[in-house]
Amino acid sequence: MIVVDTNFLFALKAEKDKNRARAIEIFKDINNKKEEVITDYLVISELLTLAISRTSGDKSFLNKIHNLIWGAERFLKIYSFSPDEYKKLYEILIKYCAPKRLLSFVDASLIYLYENKNADYILSFDSHFDHIANRLF
Repeated sequence: MIVVDTNFLFALKAEKDKNRARAIEIFKDINNKKEEVITDYLVISELLTLAISRTSGDKSFLNKIHNLIWGAERFLKIYSFSPDEYKKLYEILIKYCAPKRLLSFVDASLIYLYENKNADYILSFDSHFDHIANRLF
């Protein structure tokens, strides 16, 4: 199982993203191996916010993201946290956040999924997951 971060999903659709070529390469490999892929609704929220911000609300780009998440290109499962799990996300945030490793609440959610779903990797281009999880990048 692979837990997916926002920057990977964004790079798949953003033609000028610096990680686009690598994202497409990883995506093809995941599909060939038929890997189980999961993310959560915090990532989806962050992805849509990033897409709006970076494209000034370009509806064509937003439709590409929609198609990736909910449409014909969908390749991942989206996890929804319970109220009690949100408390656990906060505990993870407090455990791993440090001055030299600033994590977001979204990052904590990915670590939670990685740990609790016994995932093999967190797929992210962010190095702050190093020394916490196996990172695919």
